[in-house]
Amino acid sequence: MNCFDFGDFTQSPELENRYWVDDSPLSRAFGSVLPPKLADLVDLAMAVYYADRRSQRQRNSFELTGHREIRVRLPVRELELWKSKEITSSLVDLLAWFTEDTWEFEFSKLNTKRKSEYEESLFSSPVAEHNVSLLFSGGLDSLAGLCTLMDVDRDCSFVLVSGCTSQRMGQVQRDLIRELVRYWRDQSRELRSLVVPFGIRRPMGSFREESSQRSRGFVFLLFGAAAAMMAKSKSLYVCENGVGAANLPFNEGQLGIDNTRGVHPLSLARMSDFIGLILGKPLPIVNPFEFSTKTEMCQVLKKLGLGALIKMTVSCDSFPLRIPDSPAQCGICTSCLLRRCSLHAAGLDGDDSGADYRFDVKKSFVRINKRDLYPLMAMLDQVDRIHACLTQESSWAMLTETFPELFEIQHGLSAHRHMAMNDIAQSYLRMYRAYVGEWGVFPLNVS
Repeated sequence: MNCFDFGDFTQSPELENRYWVDDSPLSRAFGSVLPPKLADLVDLAMAVYYADRRSQRQRNSFELTGHREIRVRLPVRELELWKSKEITSSLVDLLAWFTEDTWEFEFSKLNTKRKSEYEESLFSSPVAEHNVSLLFSGGLDSLAGLCTLMDVDRDCSFVLVSGCTSQRMGQVQRDLIRELVRYWRDQSRELRSLVVPFGIRRPMGSFREESSQRSRGFVFLLFGAAAAMMAKSKSLYVCENGVGAANLPFNEGQLGIDNTRGVHPLSLARMSDFIGLILGKPLPIVNPFEFSTKTEMCQVLKKLGLGALIKMTVSCDSFPLRIPDSPAQCGICTSCLLRRCSLHAAGLDGDDSGADYRFDVKKSFVRINKRDLYPLMAMLDQVDRIHACLTQESSWAMLTETFPELFEIQHGLSAHRHMAMNDIAQSYLRMYRAYVGEWGVFPLNVS
C-alpha cells in the first residue's frame, strides 16, 4: 500500500517533496476570504493529485495494468464533516471511479490557515447575479463552448476557472480570454478569469512520477466547484464534446485504466453528488455538449468569425513539445487527430495550419514511424467498429454490445437526471453517426 501523511506539510509549507498550490485567486477574484469547507476541498484535491502522481502503476508492454492501494492522512478544518461515514464512503467510491484504485482516508484536525483564508480584501468584488462558472482549459472545446454560451445568452457574465501546472498553458488561457474580451467589448457583461497554479515539489532525483494522471479531472472539478461557490453560481459548466467525454476505448485490447474519465458524463454526475454532500446544497455540474461532436461545437467559431483564435488553443496530449525548432503540438496523438478531423469537417481548414504541428497528417506522403501511427490506427479501428454497429437494424443494441460503457452511461444518466432511456440512446446514435461521417471526409496522407 502507498501511504501519504500530509500532517507535517500542512504546518510547514516549505518542506520539500510535497505539493504547492496558490488558491489566492479564488479569494482575490471575489474580494472575500476562502471559507473552511472550500479550503478543505483545495487541500483534498492536492493531496489526491500528489498521491496519484507518486504511486507507480505496474506496466505490461504498452498497457497500464496496475491496480493500486493508496492511503492518505489529511488534516482538515471541518473535521466532524469529513468524519461522516456517508462523505468518506462517497469520496472513496468517487476516486475508485476516477482512478480504478482502492483509496483509504484518515482525517485529523488542521489548525493553520493559508493567506486565502484570512487575508481580507480592501474592496468587495461580487460577480453579476446572472453568471455562469465554467472550467476553461484553453483547449478548442472550452473556447468553442464558451463562445456558444456567450452567443446564446448575451446578458450572462462568466467566471472562467482553471487549474494550471504549466506557465505556458496559463499564458494560453490568458491570451484567449484577452481576445474574447476584445471581441465582446461593446457589451456590459463580464468575463472574470481565475487561474489556480499548482504542482509538485521535485527535489532532483527524489522520485519518478506516475504518468497516467487519472486524478486530474478530480482536481479540476474541485477547483471549479470552489470557484462556483465563491461566485454564487447555480451550477458549474464543463465544455467537452460528447465523443471525448464518453471516451470509449479505441480498440478491444485497451484497458479501462488507459481511458481517463475526467469529464465523463458519470464523473460529472458523481462529483455533483459528492459536492452536494460537502456543501449541504446541490451544485449541478453540466456539460451542455455531451451529445455533440467536436465539429458541431466548432461551427460557432465560423459563425462568429472567430476562426483566428483556433491557432491560440491547445489540444495536444504532450503540450508543450520540448523539441528544438518544432511546433508545440505533435499532430499524431488522439487529441491532435480529433482536432484536425473536426476542424476540417467544420470547414475551418484555413484556420488550422499543418505548420502548427510536428507531423501534418494531411500533407501529401508524410512519413511517420509505425509506432507513432498507433493512435491513428486505433482511432480508425474504433470508427470502423462504430460504423458497423450503426448499419445494423438494432443499432443501439449492437453499439452497447460492442461498447458496454455506453450502456453504463445510459443507465447512469437515466437514474441521475431522470432522462428517458430511449432519448439517451437516440442522442448518442445521432452523435456517433455524425462522428463517423466526419472521419469519412478527413483527407489522410500518411505512409
